[in-house]
Amino acid sequence: MTRSIPLGVYAPLPAFFNDQDETDVAKPGVVPVVSATMGEAAHLDFQERIQLIQALRSALNENGLHGTPIVAGVGATSTRETISLAKDAAAAGAEFVLVIAPSYYASTLKANPTAIKRFFIDVASKSPVPVVIYNFPMVAGGIDLSSDDVVDIAWAAPNICGIMLSCGNIGKVSRITSLLDGSFKILAGFIDFLLPAVSIGSAGAISPLPNIAPEFAMELWRATQSLDSATDWSKARRLQEIASLAEAELLKGGVAGLKYLLHHRFGYSATPRLPLQPLSEDAVPICLITHS
Repeated sequence: MTRSIPLGVYAPLPAFFNDQDETDVAKPGVVPVVSATMGEAAHLDFQERIQLIQALRSALNENGLHGTPIVAGVGATSTRETISLAKDAAAAGAEFVLVIAPSYYASTLKANPTAIKRFFIDVASKSPVPVVIYNFPMVAGGIDLSSDDVVDIAWAAPNICGIMLSCGNIGKVSRITSLLDGSFKILAGFIDFLLPAVSIGSAGAISPLPNIAPEFAMELWRATQSLDSATDWSKARRLQEIASLAEAELLKGGVAGLKYLLHHRFGYSATPRLPLQPLSEDAVPICLITHS
C-alpha cells in the first residue's frame, strides 16, 4: 500500500545562497518541502537539489526528528528527467516527491490533456517513493488539472498519494474527496482557505507562512481539527482571518519578500538567485502577525 502523506501544515523551505553561491537549508519547519516554488526550484541545479535533501535529512535526524518526512520537488521539463530526479531524491532521503506539470511545451500539452495525465502516470510508475501532484497553473504555463483529470490519474497510478491544489480552487477539494477514498490526500495550496478546505475534506495546507510563524500555523491547524462547538468555530474563524491576511501580505513580496523577513528574523541571506532581485526596503510586505 502506498504511504499516505501526513495531515497538517507544510512549509516550502527557501534555499539560501551565500556569496559563494552555495545552498543551505532553513530550519526543519512543520512538514518540510524542499525545491518547490518558494524554494527557487527553477534556479537549482541537480546537485543542489540533492544537497538540500541530504542537508535537511541530516538536520532533522540530528534534532531527533527521524520520523519527520521530507517532500522534495522534482519538477523537470521531461518525463525522463522527472523520473531520474525522483529516484535520486528518494536515495537522498525524501519520503515523498512533489511533481508539477512540465511547462516548456505547455500550449501543446494543454491541447492534449491525455499527454498531461500520461506524464503523471509514467512518473508515478517509476518513482520509488509516493508522488504528490503539484497543481500550480501560475508556474506551469497555465496547465490546470481538472477534478476529472486528478481522479483519472489517481485511479491509474496507485503510487500517487495526493495533490497540492495551488490553483486555489476549493471546489476541486470537494469534488475529488467525493470521488476518491481517504488514502488520497488533498492539500490546500495556500493557508488562506485552510478552514473551509478542511470542512470539506482537505488534509492540510502548504504555505510560506509557517517559515515565519510556525507556532501560529500549527495553532490554526489544531483549531480546524476541533470544531465541536460554536466557540470552536469562532476561534478557528478568527485564526483563519489572521492567517489569510498575513499570507496575502507575505505573497506580495514573493521569494524575495520571504527571504527578507527570514533574514531580519534569523540572519539568513536575503538574496535570491539572479535574475530575481533582493527586496528593497520600501517594498517590504506588512505581514506581522498578532494574535492572542
